[in-house]
Amino acid sequence: MNVDDLVKRYIALRDKKAEFKAEYDGKVAKVDELLRRVEGVLLKHFQDTGVESVRTDSGTAYTNVRTSAKVADWDSFLGFVRETDHWDMLEHRCAKTVVDEFKKENGDLPPGLNWSEEVTVGIRRSK
Repeated sequence: MNVDDLVKRYIALRDKKAEFKAEYDGKVAKVDELLRRVEGVLLKHFQDTGVESVRTDSGTAYTNVRTSAKVADWDSFLGFVRETDHWDMLEHRCAKTVVDEFKKENGDLPPGLNWSEEVTVGIRRSK
Protein backbone atom coordinates (compact mmCIF):
# COMPACT_ATOMS: atom_id res chain seq x y z
CA MET A 1 0.00 0.00 0.00
CA ASN A 2 1.39 3.36 -1.07
CA VAL A 3 -0.14 6.12 1.06
CA ASP A 4 0.88 8.85 -1.41
CA ASP A 5 -1.02 7.05 -4.18
CA LEU A 6 -4.09 6.70 -1.94
CA VAL A 7 -4.03 10.40 -1.02
CA LYS A 8 -3.55 11.39 -4.68
CA ARG A 9 -6.47 9.16 -5.72
CA TYR A 10 -8.64 10.51 -2.91
CA ILE A 11 -8.00 14.11 -3.96
CA ALA A 12 -8.75 13.28 -7.61
CA LEU A 13 -12.04 11.64 -6.62
CA ARG A 14 -12.96 14.54 -4.36
CA ASP A 15 -12.22 16.99 -7.20
CA LYS A 16 -14.39 14.94 -9.58
CA LYS A 17 -17.20 14.92 -7.02
CA ALA A 18 -16.93 18.73 -6.68
CA GLU A 19 -17.05 19.06 -10.47
CA PHE A 20 -20.20 16.93 -10.65
CA LYS A 21 -21.76 18.86 -7.75
CA ALA A 22 -21.03 22.24 -9.36
CA GLU A 23 -22.56 21.06 -12.63
CA TYR A 24 -25.58 19.67 -10.78
CA ASP A 25 -25.99 22.81 -8.65
CA GLY A 26 -25.93 24.98 -11.79
CA LYS A 27 -28.65 22.92 -13.43
CA VAL A 28 -30.77 22.83 -10.29
CA ALA A 29 -30.45 26.62 -9.84
CA LYS A 30 -31.99 27.12 -13.29
CA VAL A 31 -34.87 24.78 -12.50
CA ASP A 32 -35.36 26.42 -9.09
CA GLU A 33 -35.67 29.82 -10.78
CA LEU A 34 -38.35 28.47 -13.12
CA LEU A 35 -40.17 26.91 -10.17
CA ARG A 36 -40.11 30.26 -8.31
CA ARG A 37 -41.60 31.99 -11.36
CA VAL A 38 -44.45 29.47 -11.61
CA GLU A 39 -45.06 29.77 -7.85
CA GLY A 40 -45.19 33.55 -8.24
CA VAL A 41 -47.80 33.34 -10.99
CA LEU A 42 -49.87 30.92 -8.92
CA LEU A 43 -49.58 33.08 -5.79
CA LYS A 44 -50.77 36.13 -7.74
CA HIS A 45 -53.71 34.05 -9.05
CA PHE A 46 -54.60 33.02 -5.48
CA GLN A 47 -54.37 36.63 -4.28
CA ASP A 48 -56.44 37.96 -7.20
CA THR A 49 -59.15 35.33 -6.84
CA GLY A 50 -59.16 35.01 -3.04
CA VAL A 51 -58.79 31.23 -3.10
CA GLU A 52 -56.28 29.16 -1.16
CA SER A 53 -56.10 26.12 -3.42
CA VAL A 54 -56.95 24.91 -6.89
CA ARG A 55 -57.44 21.26 -7.84
CA THR A 56 -56.59 20.34 -11.42
CA ASP A 57 -56.32 17.09 -13.36
CA SER A 58 -52.54 17.33 -12.95
CA GLY A 59 -52.51 18.06 -9.22
CA THR A 60 -53.46 20.58 -6.56
CA ALA A 61 -51.81 23.96 -6.04
CA TYR A 62 -52.26 25.52 -2.63
CA THR A 63 -50.94 28.28 -0.40
CA ASN A 64 -48.82 27.48 2.60
CA VAL A 65 -47.73 29.74 5.46
CA ARG A 66 -44.14 29.23 6.67
CA THR A 67 -43.37 30.53 10.12
CA SER A 68 -40.15 31.37 11.93
CA ALA A 69 -39.41 32.57 15.45
CA LYS A 70 -35.96 34.00 16.15
CA VAL A 71 -34.74 35.66 19.33
CA ALA A 72 -33.91 39.31 18.65
CA ASP A 73 -33.22 40.25 22.28
CA TRP A 74 -32.29 37.29 24.49
CA ASP A 75 -32.41 39.24 27.76
CA SER A 76 -35.93 40.54 27.08
CA PHE A 77 -37.17 37.15 25.98
CA LEU A 78 -35.63 35.30 28.93
CA GLY A 79 -37.07 37.90 31.29
CA PHE A 80 -40.50 37.30 29.81
CA VAL A 81 -40.12 33.52 30.14
CA ARG A 82 -39.12 33.87 33.80
CA GLU A 83 -41.87 36.37 34.67
CA THR A 84 -44.65 34.41 32.98
CA ASP A 85 -43.31 30.92 33.69
CA HIS A 86 -43.43 30.09 29.97
CA TRP A 87 -40.46 27.71 30.07
CA ASP A 88 -42.16 25.71 27.31
CA MET A 89 -41.06 28.43 24.89
CA LEU A 90 -37.47 27.27 25.24
CA GLU A 91 -35.89 24.21 23.66
CA HIS A 92 -33.66 21.97 25.69
CA ARG A 93 -30.13 21.48 24.46
CA CYS A 94 -26.64 22.03 25.71
CA ALA A 95 -23.84 24.18 24.30
CA LYS A 96 -21.35 21.63 22.98
CA THR A 97 -18.29 23.89 23.12
CA VAL A 98 -18.99 24.95 26.72
CA VAL A 99 -19.59 21.33 27.75
CA ASP A 100 -16.31 20.35 26.05
CA GLU A 101 -14.45 23.03 28.01
CA PHE A 102 -16.09 21.85 31.24
CA LYS A 103 -15.13 18.25 30.44
CA LYS A 104 -11.50 19.23 29.81
CA GLU A 105 -11.28 21.32 32.98
CA ASN A 106 -13.05 18.83 35.26
CA GLY A 107 -12.27 15.49 33.68
CA ASP A 108 -15.93 14.57 33.53
CA LEU A 109 -19.26 15.68 32.11
CA PRO A 110 -21.97 17.54 33.99
CA PRO A 111 -24.71 15.17 35.16
CA GLY A 112 -27.32 14.10 32.64
CA LEU A 113 -25.19 14.40 29.50
CA ASN A 114 -23.80 11.86 27.09
CA TRP A 115 -20.71 12.58 24.99
CA SER A 116 -19.59 10.86 21.82
CA GLU A 117 -16.59 11.32 19.59
CA GLU A 118 -15.83 9.77 16.23
CA VAL A 119 -12.44 9.65 14.58
CA THR A 120 -12.59 10.35 10.86
CA VAL A 121 -9.98 10.73 8.15
CA GLY A 122 -9.41 14.13 6.54
CA ILE A 123 -7.20 14.88 3.54
CA ARG A 124 -5.79 18.26 2.56
CA ARG A 125 -4.27 19.06 -0.78
CA SER A 126 -0.56 19.86 -0.71
CA LYS A 127 0.36 23.21 -2.20
